[in-house]
Amino acid sequence: MSSHLHAAAAAEPGRPGSTYSDGPVWHAFGISRAAYLVLPRRTLQSMPIDWQARFVALIREARQALPDEAFPQYQAVRLRDGKYTADPNCRYRRMPPFPDRPAADACTACEAPLAGAFVNTFTLFDHARQ
Repeated sequence: MSSHLHAAAAAEPGRPGSTYSDGPVWHAFGISRAAYLVLPRRTLQSMPIDWQARFVALIREARQALPDEAFPQYQAVRLRDGKYTADPNCRYRRMPPFPDRPAADACTACEAPLAGAFVNTFTLFDHARQ
């Protein structure tokens, strides 16, 4: 696909068939209202080496292709029941990798693998600050 076609499709969010609002990432988030995908470093480092290399290469490609404002800095805060809670994954240097899922376990969340990873609701955040 030429960059001209991609730019036209991306400039029209909500239009069926566009790469922005009808692509694999759109569908991976499912029907959730999540606006972010947050992955702990421990999760990324637990992936097989070839997956890690592909992930890093894709992010590098995205940083070369998209403007700097597409990659703002954020700080993730873990919430449980609307309150701040300790994040066990922040000690990634002292923790082992996550174990692989047993082959017999079916992944029920795989239909929308990105759904609910980080819910973007100001109400929850404002409630947590109180």
